[in-house]
Amino acid sequence: MNEDKLLPKWKYQLQGFRGLNPPPKPVKPALLVIDMQRYFCDPEAPAYGLDFESMLEPCNRLIDRFADLGLPVFFTQYYTRGDTDASVRWWGERLDRDSEWVDLDSRLHRPKGSRQLFKHTYGTFASTSLALELKELKCDSVAVCGVMTDLCCETTAREAFDRGFGVYFAGDATATSDPLLHFSALATLAHGFAWLLTVDEILHLLEGKHG
Repeated sequence: MNEDKLLPKWKYQLQGFRGLNPPPKPVKPALLVIDMQRYFCDPEAPAYGLDFESMLEPCNRLIDRFADLGLPVFFTQYYTRGDTDASVRWWGERLDRDSEWVDLDSRLHRPKGSRQLFKHTYGTFASTSLALELKELKCDSVAVCGVMTDLCCETTAREAFDRGFGVYFAGDATATSDPLLHFSALATLAHGFAWLLTVDEILHLLEGKHG
């Protein structure tokens, strides 16, 4: 069998995109765990997706290794401020900050020293202090995992790129509501914003730098 066929389907289909070239080793990456909260991961939640629960294991693998290496881990939690928020106008749904659905999924590993960021926009940089915190930590790059691929994950990755950070995007530790949207987001990111990697590849890259 052609070894390329053993790659994850999304990565096999993206062969030839710039983002699939070998990425540089990060000096000090931070892990961004995007919106792994009950609103998306709980089977009873309004925005639950069948693939979202499956992100817990690969995200936890990344969390554990970043924590073991003493690298920063950030958890984002999405909420809406009121009816004037752009996402509320678009989707017609509110998610109040004090709602139980904003809570992080209890199965998610939470290492000591990890940080929480509450955001009311798709992008994390737009409505949090993330950029400042990364600069203070002297981080040169970010790894992105979580949900949803084409909304909050992609927007955050683009924001990071525009601010000069290298972006390592975990294609098998992100998910969205439709496979086509997932693939389209990965294709766009690979074309000009991020290195598209599997969790194993990110872990290998960390070992190469820190192991």
